This record gives sequence, C-alpha cells and structure tokens, in this order.
Amino acid sequence: MQRTNDLRPSPGGKAPLPRRNFLRAATAIGFAGPAVLAPAGAAQQQGAMSGSATASRRLQAVDEINNKARQALDPICRGCKQCDGVACAGEYPGLGGIGSGLSFQNNFQALKRLQLKLRTLTNVATVEKKPDTSATIFGRKLSFPAIAAPVGGLANVGNRMAPDKYFDAIIGGCVDAGTAGAIGDEPTAPDALKIRYDVIARYEGGAFACIKPRPNPNYLSVLPMAEASGAFMVGIDVDSAARYAGARAETQVGTKTPAQLRELIRASKRPLVVKGIMTPEEALAAVEVGAPGIVVSNHGGRVLDHTPGTAEVLPAIADAVKGKTVIFVDGCVHYGVDVLKYLALGADAVLVGRHLVKAAFGGGREGVALYMRTMRDELEAAMVMTGVPSVDKVSRRILV
Repeated sequence: MQRTNDLRPSPGGKAPLPRRNFLRAATAIGFAGPAVLAPAGAAQQQGAMSGSATASRRLQAVDEINNKARQALDPICRGCKQCDGVACAGEYPGLGGIGSGLSFQNNFQALKRLQLKLRTLTNVATVEKKPDTSATIFGRKLSFPAIAAPVGGLANVGNRMAPDKYFDAIIGGCVDAGTAGAIGDEPTAPDALKIRYDVIARYEGGAFACIKPRPNPNYLSVLPMAEASGAFMVGIDVDSAARYAGARAETQVGTKTPAQLRELIRASKRPLVVKGIMTPEEALAAVEVGAPGIVVSNHGGRVLDHTPGTAEVLPAIADAVKGKTVIFVDGCVHYGVDVLKYLALGADAVLVGRHLVKAAFGGGREGVALYMRTMRDELEAAMVMTGVPSVDKVSRRILV
C-alpha cells in the first residue's frame, strides 16, 4: 500500500493539507483543552467558532490518524472501526486477546451493554459554565480522569517504531492534552528501559511507570530509576505474572503474596498501584497491605481466556474499596462516554490502551494529543446530556 504524508483531496477538489500541519490545526482549533489548562483567549476563540465545523475537522483528523495507523501496523492491527477483539482473536504477539479472544471481547461487550439516562432539565451547562471534567490523582491535576495504559514490549507491534519516539509520542501527547502518559517494563533490556525513564524525565514526570512483577529484590533495584524520573505514580502489573519469562531468573516474573506486595509498597517513594485486580477479595487484600491504588484489569484480555469484562466486575470491587484506595480501570476505552460509564461504575480514573497505540503510530505526539482531547470533549458533552456537573458527582444513577 502506498503511503503519503498528505491528506486525500476533499470532495470539493481543494489541494491536500500537509498531514503535520493538518494535525496541528485540528489540535489547536477547538481543542485547546479545558479552561483550567488553556488561556482565556483560546476559550473565547473556541466559543466563537462554528461547532459543526470544529467537529468536522476533528473527525477528519481522527480518520486520517486511523488510516495512517492501519498502514503502519498492517497486518498486526486491522484498524477496525470498533476495536472489539473479534478480527484479532488469539493473535499474540500482536494486539489480540489470548486464546479464543473472549476476554478482550468481554471487555468490549460489557462496556457496550451499559446504557445512560438522558437528562437535560438541569443547570449543568449554561452560557456561563460547563461541566468540570478535571480530576486530581495523587496530587497531579488532569484535564479529565484518563491516562495512558502502560505498554511494555514493542515487539507486540512488530518493533515498527523506535522506543524513544513511541514513548515520546505517548507521554508528550498526553501531557499536551493535560493528562499523563505511561510506560511499561522491559526486564531483559536495561538500556531500552532507561530510554523510557529518560522520556518521563523530559516531561517532568508526567507518566505512570509500571514495573513487571519481578522478584522483589530485582523490582526494588529498578524502583529508584522510576522514582528518579519523577513518575507521578508507579505500579506493578501482577496481571502479567504468567505472560513473560526472561532468560535470567532475576528478571522472570510471577504472582505476589500480600506480604511481598507490602514490602514493595512500603519501599516506594511514589504511590504504588497494583494492576490486575478482578475480584473484591483481592481488592481488599491490596488495600489491607496499603496499596494507594489498584487497577481493575484483565491485561486487555491477553493473559487468561474466558474472564469477565472489567465493567462486569468493577461495581462489586468499588462497593468493597471505594474511598479506601484510588480505583483505576482499563478495557476498551475509546470514547468519552466510555470514561463516563466506568466512572459511574465506581472508577476514579481510566487507562487508555490500544487506541493510544494506534494514535501514536498514526499521528505521533500530535495524534495522541488529539485523541485525548477529543475524548475529554466527548466526556464533557456526555456529562451535559446526563446532568452531571463534575466528575466527582458521577454515580450509578446515570445508568439505566
């Protein structure tokens, strides 16, 4: 397939706009981010523009990013309109779900089944104000409660982008959008891991640094690098316990006992979140050993076949530990309405995975920023239409 750096001509026959300039324009026009992050003049300019024109340009730019990503990742990712795990079922390495692919598909279907109550006889959106999408997580203010999900081995996407460029796109784009990026671990390549932490440092710690469940002594040897980078939170993805085995014993990974988790949590100078919680019992166990945060996650459906979707298990977990720890969740987050649904089920924030991978490959840093800003704007619109004035007021009452 031939690639081009220009957008296709419009139906009206106008000359194509260079891709980079188009993305910059689409990012700037109507996407300066929420008022807390953009100057007042930018907000006024946005208000003066035609909403339909802005939406049209946004959709055109997002479509272009998806087209570029499809070319760059073919055949690893088919660029499906709905990323539901069907076409890529069983493809690992790759972006698919393990085995039959049902765990990935369950994430998608569980979220899709949720319906929202449309409520407009409210005062949450007026000429003077709009809903407040901002959130503060571990002291870091975010334009909306969504950050990148950690990605580890780029072999899953065929090593088609240099690690420094990929993580610069993810972290830089998220920071540009007023939120935070993330990195995953690379136990067998210390030099490659250092590159990732160097990128975090360039963006003043605007990222989540997740470390594989290595043996505790090895985990503790990597932790200072994460802390020195300024990462605003660190983690351990215990949901990858059976997914990675290094050549050396000290880099192999495995499950953790509560006592082992307690040791890591106490040693960390940053809030340490435990990723891979799928039951209320394990959520309570994490809280009991002092976990500042948990991530409700089945690793994108890539570690165990036939698990329920995260939206199915989140309510019971939130009932058990809400207010005792920060609750993150991942699983097919694509639109702003997906963020709203997960917040309604009890999450404090969400992690965005595959769609940011595609944004990075299709548009680099600018593409990631555009995706995140689009998602924030969609969340704001969904809050207007469900009568929610701020993200801390989202509750299950908005669900049918």
